[in-house]
Amino acid sequence: MKFSLCILSVVAAVACAAADVTVQEKVYKTLNSPAFPKDSVTIQYRQQHDKDSYFGALKTFNNLILPTEFPETALPLAVVTPVKANNKELGQVIKVAKKFGLRVSARSGGYHSGYASNMAAVDNKKQDFVLLDLSKLNKVSINPKARTATAEPGTTGLELYTEAIKYGLHFPGPHTARVTIGGFLLQGGMGIGSRYHGAGVDNVIGFDLITAEGKTVYADATHNKDLFFAVRGGGQFFGVVTKFHLRLVPMVKNPTLVPSYNATSVQIDQVFAIFDRPQASDLLDFYGKFDPKAPKALENKIVFVVDTTSNAKQFMFASVSAAPFNTSSAVTKSQNQITKWYKTLPTNYATSDPSTYSGVIHGSDSSWADSDLSYYAEDMWFPVPLDPRLQNVLIKQWDKVPSALSSMALNTGTWDSPTRSALGYDRSYSFCIYSTWKRNGTASWDEANKAWLDETVKAIKPWTLGYYANELRPKKLQDRDYWRKCYEKKTYNTLKVTKNRWDPENIFKSL
Repeated sequence: MKFSLCILSVVAAVACAAADVTVQEKVYKTLNSPAFPKDSVTIQYRQQHDKDSYFGALKTFNNLILPTEFPETALPLAVVTPVKANNKELGQVIKVAKKFGLRVSARSGGYHSGYASNMAAVDNKKQDFVLLDLSKLNKVSINPKARTATAEPGTTGLELYTEAIKYGLHFPGPHTARVTIGGFLLQGGMGIGSRYHGAGVDNVIGFDLITAEGKTVYADATHNKDLFFAVRGGGQFFGVVTKFHLRLVPMVKNPTLVPSYNATSVQIDQVFAIFDRPQASDLLDFYGKFDPKAPKALENKIVFVVDTTSNAKQFMFASVSAAPFNTSSAVTKSQNQITKWYKTLPTNYATSDPSTYSGVIHGSDSSWADSDLSYYAEDMWFPVPLDPRLQNVLIKQWDKVPSALSSMALNTGTWDSPTRSALGYDRSYSFCIYSTWKRNGTASWDEANKAWLDETVKAIKPWTLGYYANELRPKKLQDRDYWRKCYEKKTYNTLKVTKNRWDPENIFKSL
């Protein structure tokens, strides 16, 4: 439902729906005055007659819980979608929500596996909230001379990659190209090339943020330093980020000042092999010994998959370089070592031929290709090096996976981080479990897939250092440790201090 109304007026009217009619009229009249800027927005609200449009505005990539199945506490009073950035207007929305006792949650694309923008928006049944959907804010600008970019939160990884690679540049963004960068960066951003270049947040130069007071501030290494630390890895608790200022890195030997490249013309050093179940132990053993000593430019990953035709368990090993093609003798030497090793074992498929930038940025897309998949996920940090006992547990749990659509990914996590941020857990491995299936109307099938992940998380808990906030199971309303487990103790205490300074009334998500 589209209105050419002041966004403030719409939210104010919705916010007052349950309030005294006289108060509602006064607020509506005040916020609809010429003193406020007017713009076109999309607004859906809970009490409207067109329920399909309201629930459609809440739809995400995940079919685990459909919007019509959300608990009442996860259904916002209003979904406000600006079509272009207007911090003054959005700041007034926050003020309106605050005035009438509403919480504020924001999302850039709705790609959090646990529906955090909805499920974690309030703390009890007495609270209500407004959801700011920033998915249409997707403007990207590249400065090839400075090797920087600005990007709005609704920008997808693909949109950023496509613009940056024209100049031979790259940002360590999401492994799945369609994921938006807003939530990805606010939770830390373990991306393509993070081992070499640092996580996404390590390459954030600064950001524009709307505070709980409705004011826009800029934070970087010298301005609002507490916010700069906290938002990079814990950003959803302090305000609404409307623009990121990013550092870009070379993906070719000679980046240019004019568009000269594209995703298919840029080559990437890689080794890729698929192993069957009998070779699983050999692969994990090799990985455990090889990876800690491998060049930082190599991102080495094992993905546990199932062949959907034969239902056989398989293990994919990929070693991809984040350095410009054929510029590192250490990379060449290490990948030759991998090639020599995999030739000693039976493989389902193997190649040491180079890939393209397009192949790398789209490497995980197939796992998200279907629109009717359910995801129940958790991502945790493991210590380096991998404990052989943990390797055995991972294989054992993978043998039990019920759905052939599920996957697990063992990847470099934080690795000699070049900056200080709330992400933490340096050095570590990232291990993400995606229990993935298609719902068939049978509750027992849904429960079997969730139970497998729950059991796996429990089985590997002895080695778990903490959890990655970007991939979590849905939050239960009274779970006070939901976010705490994602941060190191000292960092969590720092985040609380920053929260008390910038959002003392807890307008945004609770830590």
